[in-house]
Amino acid sequence: MAAKVKAAATTGSAAWLELLIAGADVGALELMRSRLLAAAVDEAARAEVEQAAGFAIRLHAQLREHRRRLAELHALHELTLRLSGVRNLDALLQDIVTEARRLLDVDVAYLALRELDDSLPILVTDGSLGPHLRGVVIPAHVGLAGRVVDTGEPVSSTDYLGDPELHHVEAVDKIARTEELRTIAGVPMRLRGEIIGVLMIAQRDVRPPTPNELSMLGSLASFAAIAIDSARQLEDHLRAAAETAAAHEALEVQADGISRAATLHERLMDVALSGGGVAKVIEALSEVVNGVVAFADDADVVVAAARDGKPVDDIAAHDVDGQAPSAAFRPLAQRHTLVGDGLTTVPVASADSYFGALQVATADGLDDVARRLLERSALTIALVVASERAVSDAERRTSAEVLEQLLTRRIEDLPGFTRRARSLGLDVTVPHVVVVAEVPANRSLQVLVGLERHAHAHGGLAARLGGQVVAVVRADDLDRARMAVTAVASRTTIGVSGPVAGPEAMKQSYDDAAACASVLTALGRDGECAGPEDLGPYRFLLARSGRQDVGRFIERTIGPLVEHDANRGAELVKTADVFLAAGRQHAAASADLNIHPNTLYQRLQRISRLLGEGWRFGDRALDMQLALRLHRLIGEAPIADA
Repeated sequence: MAAKVKAAATTGSAAWLELLIAGADVGALELMRSRLLAAAVDEAARAEVEQAAGFAIRLHAQLREHRRRLAELHALHELTLRLSGVRNLDALLQDIVTEARRLLDVDVAYLALRELDDSLPILVTDGSLGPHLRGVVIPAHVGLAGRVVDTGEPVSSTDYLGDPELHHVEAVDKIARTEELRTIAGVPMRLRGEIIGVLMIAQRDVRPPTPNELSMLGSLASFAAIAIDSARQLEDHLRAAAETAAAHEALEVQADGISRAATLHERLMDVALSGGGVAKVIEALSEVVNGVVAFADDADVVVAAARDGKPVDDIAAHDVDGQAPSAAFRPLAQRHTLVGDGLTTVPVASADSYFGALQVATADGLDDVARRLLERSALTIALVVASERAVSDAERRTSAEVLEQLLTRRIEDLPGFTRRARSLGLDVTVPHVVVVAEVPANRSLQVLVGLERHAHAHGGLAARLGGQVVAVVRADDLDRARMAVTAVASRTTIGVSGPVAGPEAMKQSYDDAAACASVLTALGRDGECAGPEDLGPYRFLLARSGRQDVGRFIERTIGPLVEHDANRGAELVKTADVFLAAGRQHAAASADLNIHPNTLYQRLQRISRLLGEGWRFGDRALDMQLALRLHRLIGEAPIADA
């Protein structure tokens, strides 16, 4: 490392990046700063060294935090897959607290499940000094755990024994003193809207938990609640099997169900642990459940369907009780299996999130055993989807950072940026089309997912940027790229520009595409796709010089009206616009403006005094209508800014 620092000191600003790539620590960066400062010939050179060193140290911290977060997500992903395979409830609870303590690096972790009287017995611990903590029953509304149940929110205390905000009882406080606990934090474990327990961590010194730690603890609690419910259902299933063993026919049916459940469970675990995803889980499920098995996501889009272990295409989600599954299962109280004519629908959800619905369509319906298999499989799918979403969110944040830097900010280190973009599948040196989609909030995720899939398949990236969904897609032909984009984002207002190569050209294409989407919206052409060449007489709006020409045209044509309205709060611009649009018919214009005809005459006279009598006839009327339309299209901004 010393050799790398010495070499870096002689190579200028690129040396900082070489150190970071080599994995240098902060000490190495500081050593390089000292050597460069010693070699600096004047104040300007020293200031440049200090600025570069500051950037490098901040980037080092960001990279370290990013690596830490990815490590946490990976650990959480592995944990959820492992928890889904634990059948014994006691072993499952112990695994949860052990992993919570390990992942969050705390002194103690423990878990309490809620009883019918709202008391909270501590069932498992990890890191305690002795046997005192396990088995303690925290009464209802007492201590930090009671506050978590009462509020339904995460609660933390940096000095538990001295915290006056909490309800203390001596029996519980005595245990905290014995264990020497100072900082305690707890989060609720929710299942179908109900709090079933509290997951807690504690330190023997004062160290407030960070927001990231509380978020990780909350994720653990959510996955733990699902896994606990799965284990309980399995226990109930086995108990029910034992209770019906007396009847021979029932025993045969139950034995068959247990065999099918065991076979399915092993197969689903194999699929999940191998990273097969939801599609492979659905294929495995379809091998043991008759009919077409499909999973529709939270936007009611079928993302996977299969029959007899083979994928099935062109399947749409079935309505449930006359409405889409997402609407039927929106209330927490209605998240239970629904059975209709030949259709069984099971909600796929965690304590706080609805992921979608598992549906099986079969002419004969499903028996009780198959239905229970479906319900248990829904829990496995919930774990897989939640884990996939955590990983996808991290990937989307990285894609959004790269696209934001490419399209909206100056790139200081082009070679470094090019390498980073290429690691995500984007080669900025080859032609790409820039896509900007104006999409309602309720369809934003659906459009984003569609553009992500298309972009990844065609050497590009997609992300949310500035309230819009933006994609950069590799393409040599704009028309073919437009057809593909509109196919994956139908009924969406889209601006496109390109193909272009290189960051600077892509920045300009982004501006052009964004302007196209904005103009389409202003023209009332929602759901269409257009590039600069498609906008006819409005094309010049997309260029800065064109907007300056627009401003001068508006100023020359209706400037006095705009100034009059701005100074007096009047509506002469609107009046002229409506009057000309109504074909200069006074009665129609009065009705559209909702004013008395005499008021309209007075306004028209005022307009004539400001513009001259000929404004409503011939070519001047045409110029007026064009200026008024352009004034609306640029958002009625001040003319000097247009």
